[in-house]
Amino acid sequence: MPDATDSQLMERYALGDQQAFEELFRRYEGRAYAYFLRRTRSPDGARDLYQDLFLRIHRFRARFDPSQRFEPWFFTIASHVFVDHLRQRHGLEEPARDSLADAAGERDGEQQAIARAEAHRILAGLPPEQRVVLVAAKIGGFDYAEIAGELGKTVAAVKQASSRAMRRLRALDAGP
Repeated sequence: MPDATDSQLMERYALGDQQAFEELFRRYEGRAYAYFLRRTRSPDGARDLYQDLFLRIHRFRARFDPSQRFEPWFFTIASHVFVDHLRQRHGLEEPARDSLADAAGERDGEQQAIARAEAHRILAGLPPEQRVVLVAAKIGGFDYAEIAGELGKTVAAVKQASSRAMRRLRALDAGP
C-alpha cells in the first residue's frame, strides 16, 4: 500500500478497507498533530482536536471525491475542526456581541441576547467558505497565507473570499 496515492487510500477506506485508513493515519498523524499544536499551543488541546479530526474523516469518508487530491480535503476538515473549537471555546458570538453591545452602550442581558441573535443572523448569511475565512482571519488571527495553505487555495482567492465576506456582512448588517 505504500505505492498508493492518498486519494486511492481514502477511496479504499470509504469502501471499508481498514488497512487503507491505517496507512493514511500513518502518513498524516504527525502533520495533523503539528497543525493543531501550532494553533492551540497546548499538547492536550492539540491531541483532542487531532482525535476529533480523524473521527470526522471517518464520518465523512463517503463524501470524499477520489478524483480530487486528498491533502486539501483533509486540511479543509482540519480547519473546520479548529474553527469549531474556536466557536466552542470563545463563542463565535462573543466578539460580535461585545462590539455590538459596546457600541450601543448596553450591557444588560436582553441587549446581549439581541446582539447575539443579530451576529448569528449576519454570519449565517455568508457562504460556508467565506464564513470559514472570516472566522479564521478575524477570530483565529490567522494570516491569509496560512489560511490559503490550509484550504488549498491561493492567497489571492482567500483575500477575495474575505473581501466578499466583508462586503456581504456590510450589506446584511444594513438590513432590508
